[in-house]
Amino acid sequence: MKCHLPHFFRVLGACVVFVSLAVIPVFAVQSSTPEEILGSLDSLAFTAVPPRTEVIEVKPGDTYQTNIKFRNLTKQSQAISTETLDFVIDKDGKTPIPVTQTEAAPLRWSLASWITVSPSQRAVTPNELATYDVVIQVPKDALPGGHYAMVVHTPVAMSALQNKPQEKNAQSASAVNPKLGTLFYVKVAGNVHEEAFIRSFIAPSWVEFGPVNFSYSVENLSDVHITPQSSIVVKDMIGRTVDTIVVEPLNIFPYSTRTFTAMLDKIWGVGPYTARLSVPYGTGGKVLTTTLVFWMFPYRIVLAVLVILMTLLAIVIVVRRHLEHRYDMKAKQIEILEDRIRELEKRSREQ
Repeated sequence: MKCHLPHFFRVLGACVVFVSLAVIPVFAVQSSTPEEILGSLDSLAFTAVPPRTEVIEVKPGDTYQTNIKFRNLTKQSQAISTETLDFVIDKDGKTPIPVTQTEAAPLRWSLASWITVSPSQRAVTPNELATYDVVIQVPKDALPGGHYAMVVHTPVAMSALQNKPQEKNAQSASAVNPKLGTLFYVKVAGNVHEEAFIRSFIAPSWVEFGPVNFSYSVENLSDVHITPQSSIVVKDMIGRTVDTIVVEPLNIFPYSTRTFTAMLDKIWGVGPYTARLSVPYGTGGKVLTTTLVFWMFPYRIVLAVLVILMTLLAIVIVVRRHLEHRYDMKAKQIEILEDRIRELEKRSREQ
């Protein structure tokens, strides 16, 4: 037997390369929330505290001061460059896309130009929890409503600390990775417009078994982000409440649409069901509502039961007919015997 080890290793190497190319992109594109986008450096042992601020309420002309922290969990010192960027929300309603100050200037929710972070560059030693001072200077003519920005920390070469910070450009602003930082939500007091719409509410029109999946999209046309506390009430054909589904509240940024999902954890059911979606939002107690009807009917089980019943009915009919036939045959035999007996009796009398 000949040994073909070189050929075997070439085939094995090709398989490893193929699997790597197939798997690596899957992990490279996974992202869901702004906090997860900015937290992509967690695997490199950096953390930002907090990943997102609570809503900071201010008035035009106010000055607001706070601080954020950055922890280096590596075993060596890291040079960190810190900058503030505006962002817009992608079409998926949850992914932040950094933009330059020039691009953000016409956007009513721009915030980065109001924020000053100190220091902008520093070396962070191993296991150090570095503190950054943040000052938000609200312009006197600031538009009421929500304003949003991200303070991001980027590892750089130690030699970069000796250089002057470069101006933000489109290339640096658009590079989300590798960045780690804090999202700032600021709400300026005033006449804030709040308006939202339910753009879709979808569920299977007919299902055989549960669970039943719901999906709905809410568009926010407000001047500030909203966090609807949505719920879906499901009732059966006679109006009884089957379940009340509370949907996880998620932020919807201004002029963006976000899709939510929910599930009715019910396996069995027969007949039409009505699902009523309620989406309360804003500070004025506004509520959006819509309904849909879906059917739940286990037709295969019903058909199986019908087939079994029909089979049993057929068996009963066949057995009954067989018994009736046997009864008729015996009755005829008895009648014949009776006729013969009467005939014999008649002959005996005549003799």
